[in-house]
Amino acid sequence: MKKLILILICLLPMFSISAQNQQPIRKGFSIGASVGLGVLHFTQGGGDANTGADLSLPNLKLGWMINEKIGVFLNAPGQIYREKGRDRSFEGLIPAVQYWPANAWWISGGAGLGMDFPAFYDVENIEDKAFNFGKGVLLSAGYEVIQGKKWAMDVQAGLFMSSVHLDEGQRDGASFTLALGFNFY
Repeated sequence: MKKLILILICLLPMFSISAQNQQPIRKGFSIGASVGLGVLHFTQGGGDANTGADLSLPNLKLGWMINEKIGVFLNAPGQIYREKGRDRSFEGLIPAVQYWPANAWWISGGAGLGMDFPAFYDVENIEDKAFNFGKGVLLSAGYEVIQGKKWAMDVQAGLFMSSVHLDEGQRDGASFTLALGFNFY
C-alpha cells in the first residue's frame, strides 16, 4: 500500500497538467475517499501497544454542498491496528461541516459516533462481542493540489479522537493521519 501511495504522488504532476487553472464547481451531492498512513495512540485501554503506525482506512465522506464554500458531510475516519493477533479498526461516523476559506484550502470539524471493532476483512462472526461504540470528534484540513471542474485531489491531515466502551472498561485514543484524497462534486 505504501508503494501505491508513492506511485500516486509521483503521478501528481501529470494529472495537474490537464487540470491547471480550473476551479472546481462545488454544488450539490459530493463524495470523497482518501487513503494514507496514520499514527494511533491509546491513552487508556490500549492493551500491549499504546502507539502504532499503520494504514489509515476507510476514510470516506458523503455529503451535500450548501454553496461553493460550505458543505455538510458524514465522515468515516478509520485507522487499522493490531491486537491479540487480529487486525482491528478504530473508526467513527462523524457529521461535520467543511469550509473553504480559500479556493483550494479547506477545514472541517464535527462530532459523532466512535467505534472500535475487528477490521471488516477480519470479522469471523458478526455476533462477536468485540464491537464497541462510544463518542468521537474529528478535526481535519486539506489542500486541493489538483482541481478539475467536478473533482479535486487533495492532501489532507486529520485528527480523530474517540472514547469507546469495552466490557473491561474504557478505550480512549487519538489517530493522526496524512492522506491523499479524491473528491467528486
